[in-house]
Amino acid sequence: MPVKKVQKKTAGARESTSTKPNAIVLAGLKLFTQYGYRKTSIDDIAQAAQVAKRTVYLHFKNKAAVFLAILEYLGDQVRRRCSAAESAGGTAVDRLTALLDAYFGMGFELFSKSEHMPELEETFSKLARSRIGDLNTEYEDRLVRFLRSLQKTGEIAGPPHGLTVEQIVRLLYRAAEGTKHDTNLQGDRKALQQRLRELAILAIAAMKE
Repeated sequence: MPVKKVQKKTAGARESTSTKPNAIVLAGLKLFTQYGYRKTSIDDIAQAAQVAKRTVYLHFKNKAAVFLAILEYLGDQVRRRCSAAESAGGTAVDRLTALLDAYFGMGFELFSKSEHMPELEETFSKLARSRIGDLNTEYEDRLVRFLRSLQKTGEIAGPPHGLTVEQIVRLLYRAAEGTKHDTNLQGDRKALQQRLRELAILAIAAMKE
């Protein structure tokens, strides 16, 4: 019996330990959005995550490491949303809209109403410029594969003469990025979704026969 009790306790401790890094990342995301990177301390993160300060340092070297872990967390969330969008039903426009929203909509949800967005963008650029570039490339490649899959199923014909699928995606990405930063949207999630759908309609229409 004593052995069994020790095993159960150890299993519970492992489960508790495994949840702590995620709690720290989510707490950091919330605090950085609300108060900015510079004004948020490890003490603040520990308190918000309801863990000891030493527990934060057990999993993360410093505040920058927490920030980079947030980027990886967001990347995973985008991948999940993209997978759901690709497997969902609906028209080609519906699915492309969902794919655009999976990437640009999530960032809009998290940061559009934050007064610290300029500082956060600067911090992302300073700490993780190359990683962000990798994530952007990964997403663009996913859009390319999606449009080519539509070609294979006959839902679209292909890009207009003189353009490639990659160029269409690049234009689509830049337009969506500009839309996300449009101050006229004023944090309106539905308005962003409508604008992204309009971009999807234009892209699909341009690739119809």
